[in-house]
Amino acid sequence: MAFDTRTQNAWKELIEKEAMTRVQWHQTFKPEDNDEEWFKRAFYTQKKPSHNALPTIVFPPRPKKRYDPNDTMDELAKKLDVEHNPDVLKEMHPVSENLKQVLFDGFSKEEKGRYKYLNIRKQEQPEHKFQYPITSTMEYGWKLSDSGQKFKAPTHARGKIVEESFFRRNGVFEFKS
Repeated sequence: MAFDTRTQNAWKELIEKEAMTRVQWHQTFKPEDNDEEWFKRAFYTQKKPSHNALPTIVFPPRPKKRYDPNDTMDELAKKLDVEHNPDVLKEMHPVSENLKQVLFDGFSKEEKGRYKYLNIRKQEQPEHKFQYPITSTMEYGWKLSDSGQKFKAPTHARGKIVEESFFRRNGVFEFKS
């Protein structure tokens, strides 16, 4: 297995640390002249690991459930006031009238109609299309744009590692006669 410089330096540091620990231990517990039981003294005078060495883990509070699973649809409708807000039980926000007109204008073969409608909808963020995250995967990035963080690739990062190390450009599959 080939090591890069960083891995070699890490191994070197671990070996040096282990060697220094051995030397330090030997200097602390070295046998005296005519001392037959120095190993017992070394063993019994060492500090025993304490059981409270690790910090206690504090878990975050469990999220509140959106609804009681025992509620019927009628009880849920009353809680959400469906009479005054009929779109509350729908997963998606209603589509604007302008976007509906795009759907009925032309054929997909001409890159109009359904084709153009789906491309426009694909570019919208899920927060603007759905009222709440539908899947657990959607919850990870839900309202991520509100955090104000802009993620971009590092300027000095290495790239194309797989392409350069896996794919060959020198005609491996060509048969030469």
